[in-house]
Amino acid sequence: MARRGNGEPERLRLTGRADPGAAFSFRFVPFRKIKVRVFCYNKNDQSEKQEDDSMKYGVLWRKTTKNIGDDMQSYAESLWYPQVDYMIDIEDLDGFRSEDDEPVACIMSAWYMWHKWNWPPAGDIYPLWVGFHYNDAHRGRPRGMPSKWEYIDGPGRDYLLAHAPIGCRDPSTVEALRQRGVPAYYSGCITLTLPKRPLVTPERPYVCVVGVDKRVEAYIRRFYENSGVDVKVIAPTRPEPSGNLSWEVRKAQVEEMLDLYQNALAVYTFRLHCTLPTLALGTPVLLIRKSFRSDRFVPYQDYVHHCTNEAFLSGAYDDWMRSPPPNPDAYLPVRKALEETVSAFIEQAKRETRKASELVKTSFTPDELMRWQNRTMKLTLHNYFIEEHIDLRELIAARREIAKLQGELDKTRRKLNDYAALGKPGKLKKELSAYRALGSPQAAAAAVRRWRRLTGLWPVRLLKRVYRLFRK
Repeated sequence: MARRGNGEPERLRLTGRADPGAAFSFRFVPFRKIKVRVFCYNKNDQSEKQEDDSMKYGVLWRKTTKNIGDDMQSYAESLWYPQVDYMIDIEDLDGFRSEDDEPVACIMSAWYMWHKWNWPPAGDIYPLWVGFHYNDAHRGRPRGMPSKWEYIDGPGRDYLLAHAPIGCRDPSTVEALRQRGVPAYYSGCITLTLPKRPLVTPERPYVCVVGVDKRVEAYIRRFYENSGVDVKVIAPTRPEPSGNLSWEVRKAQVEEMLDLYQNALAVYTFRLHCTLPTLALGTPVLLIRKSFRSDRFVPYQDYVHHCTNEAFLSGAYDDWMRSPPPNPDAYLPVRKALEETVSAFIEQAKRETRKASELVKTSFTPDELMRWQNRTMKLTLHNYFIEEHIDLRELIAARREIAKLQGELDKTRRKLNDYAALGKPGKLKKELSAYRALGSPQAAAAAVRRWRRLTGLWPVRLLKRVYRLFRK
């Protein structure tokens, strides 16, 4: 029996069936580290071994996330695979390694790149690029990284060119890639291909409310009050990140949520990855947002009924709520084309027999890639430092300037109050005119802008003093 380094026995597992007179080939490996393969085949029949050489399949997931929408995409991808052999963390794409140089087919539909240092993906991944979304709007946010489009260059760009054309989730990503010389097209999101769930008649009819504005939620509750229709409020995110949750648990959460959407009278949401799954299921959905300026929602807002918060609160959609109409069918051609693309990819993957190293399409070496990643990392960190750097001496000087202005404003305000109390409007007007002539209001405004630029915050106390002074 194999033993660990500490002398304890290592757990091993055997699988397979033995036929009388068959030749055997056993390979023992630690059970806790990688999966065990045991081949049992006749000398004249290599079918078992050939089956083992077939394509493997990996689900792309964001291992640590609060957003259940990420798991919606992973779940939609997983339904296309004959089996799931690997879980591929989107935040560790370049670190992924398969066993025995086996290629791992993967549908790469996701939002890239929250963590930029892992680009491009490893050569062990046999990708289908559809549903690609890249957005640099999160630059500088705590969850984001200090990079815009620097990684769609050099080997990062070469990788996309090798797998072009790239199917994108939205027209803005299509245009951004084309500007950088990468062929791209609009493919839609993989969640549009979700199949319908089992229809179950609930004990009481209900509607789902997912992540909408609190005022909108309150309006929906009042509307359905005493109507015999329940209002189920569903959180679009988890209270804690999912790092310790297995895929089986997260998959069950997604299926439970989809079942709720499928059997609801209607779904009200502001989330994209509630809207698109509900649209695919055929349940009436109303997309309600403060505005639709985000590129992420083009063209999806036109696939469903949608409105702003203010329009909804005005009562303009009361008739919609009384009798939710079917969803528009504008998305169906996109869904059909995406299904055909994915089906062709899976069929091609089933026929592929080459090793992962034989399927690599890029020409850069690992050393060239590492040097490029290191150089780009330094560049992006330097740019981020320059962009976000705050000189502490400048910050201290700004605080002193604001404190001085606050004192001047308080002194002037006391004078104005004294003149007003003494009934001397002439003195009051003269003092205020003199104060304004000195340029103090302009100085205060400049100080406010400077503090805002340095810290990202408003100097509330100074603003209150300015307001109190000039409202007189």
